Amino acid sequence: MLRIIALCIMTGSCVSLGFLKSMGLSRRLSQLKTLKRIEMFLHGEISCARTPLPDALWNIAGKVEEPFREFLRELSEDLNRYGGGSFGEVFAENVECHLKDTKLTREDRDRFSELGRSLGYLDKAMQLANLEAYGRELDMTIEELTKGLPVRKKLCQSLGIMGGLFLAILFI
Repeated sequence: MLRIIALCIMTGSCVSLGFLKSMGLSRRLSQLKTLKRIEMFLHGEISCARTPLPDALWNIAGKVEEPFREFLRELSEDLNRYGGGSFGEVFAENVECHLKDTKLTREDRDRFSELGRSLGYLDKAMQLANLEAYGRELDMTIEELTKGLPVRKKLCQSLGIMGGLFLAILFI
């Protein structure tokens, strides 16, 4: 009886891991789309409204969900305090602090940090050009992920199920 319960728990755990990984892939796509929205909002704030970066980041924070809202508000507050660091340094520190627990990959966070290094000290035209370049990279990443997402999700789910069944058979 105890053995059957242990096998059920083990199988259920493997299946759950497969489905959690599948959900993580969907969450990464959603978070990349949020980064794209941030890029578009920032482009609009710089090009049309000509809002200073700390104020622009605070305004954008109200339009996005957590953890990006907290990231943008903290970044805005850090910039207003101005502790002597450059915008890029403050941006990278906040990315590491607030976005490390997201489903974004290390590469995604590094590219976002690189965007922060190119903002804040350049003229308006260069900032907009860098935002557009980042937006194009983000579009390509989102498109690639969207194309392969259904197959990868199904693969994760199937591997979870098969792994659970394999372990159950192995321990029988």
